[in-house]
Amino acid sequence: MTDAELNKFISKNKEYKKNYLLAEAKKIKVPKNIDKELHDSYKLAQVLNKFIKKYITKVKNNSEDKELKISGVIENFKNNYTEIVLPKKIKEIPTNLYQMSGALKFASINLIVRSLSTDMGALWENIADCSDLSISTDKEFGLKLSGIDIIFLKEDEIFYAQIKTMEGTLTGSQAPRSKKELSLHKNSYFVAAFETGTGWTFNSKVIPRIKRGRKMS
Repeated sequence: MTDAELNKFISKNKEYKKNYLLAEAKKIKVPKNIDKELHDSYKLAQVLNKFIKKYITKVKNNSEDKELKISGVIENFKNNYTEIVLPKKIKEIPTNLYQMSGALKFASINLIVRSLSTDMGALWENIADCSDLSISTDKEFGLKLSGIDIIFLKEDEIFYAQIKTMEGTLTGSQAPRSKKELSLHKNSYFVAAFETGTGWTFNSKVIPRIKRGRKMS
C-alpha cells in the first residue's frame, strides 16, 4: 500500500475499512499447519502486517493528554457498569453452585464478580488503545483477531498482545488456546494488567510474558 493509498484508506469509515480487509484476507493462502479455527485471524494478520506500522504512526500521532484520555476511559467504564450492567446483573437469577446449594447471596455475588471480571477485559484493551503506539483492530476496523486485544509498536517492530487482568486469569484449559493464538504472529506478548504475585497460568518457551510493564520471560 503506497502512502497515497494509505491516506485514502485512513480517510474512509470503519465499515469501508472492515470490508477492504476482509476482501484482501480472502487472497491470503493459509499454511497447512494452522488450525482451521484460526484461519481468519491468520489471513487478517497477514494483511495488517503490510501497512499497520505506518497506519498507527499516521493515525495515532497526536498530542492529546494521555492521562486525561485514560481517565475518561475509566470513568466511562465505571458509569456504564454501575448504571447499566450492574442493575441488570442484580436482577438476574444466578445458575451456579451457590444458587443450587441455597446460598443465594453468594450466588449473586459470584455472578456480579464474574461479570465485572469479563467486562474489565475490554477495559484494559481500551486503556492500551490510548497510546500513540498501539491500536485496537476491534475499535478501528470492527474486526477482532482471535486472542489479540491490541497491536503495538516496539522498537519499530509490530507486536500482537493478549491482555488479561492478572497472572492467573487463564484456566488450565484456556492456556493452550492462548498459545496457539499468539503463536500465529512473529512477535507477540501475553500481558497481565496487574502484578498480583499469583502464579502464571500461561507458560511458553517462545512467547514472552509481561506484567505491569516488566518483561518476565
